[in-house]
Amino acid sequence: MKEKKVIQKYTSLYMSIGMCFGVSGGLIYGTLLFPDNMSLGMCMGIPIGMCIGMAIGAAKDKRLAENRMEISRIEAVPESTDVFLYVIDKNGTEKEYRVTAEKMKEEKFSVGDQVAEETKGSLVSLEGE
Repeated sequence: MKEKKVIQKYTSLYMSIGMCFGVSGGLIYGTLLFPDNMSLGMCMGIPIGMCIGMAIGAAKDKRLAENRMEISRIEAVPESTDVFLYVIDKNGTEKEYRVTAEKMKEEKFSVGDQVAEETKGSLVSLEGE
């Protein structure tokens, strides 16, 4: 397998989402606690939301890193635009995944790339982070 990189696919995404919720939560908190200056609540809400989002994203990234696999070959599906991706997991077992042409174009899968299985059974590329 290729050199193992630190995966941060979801950490920054969930950090951004947490900051957005932190702003709104902080404004509500600031309005209740400091009626004259609600920006004080926002100053507390942003870092709290950011930390919660980073924790959730890091947990998802850790799960992806544990389920890391490598693409061994790609074959076209007869009479379809879909393709079969054959991946080798950490135990050396080969698995087969059917991927649509749209997903193939979006993720840019190629032989030797590292991928991981999402909770819904679809593959996500770990290369273009």
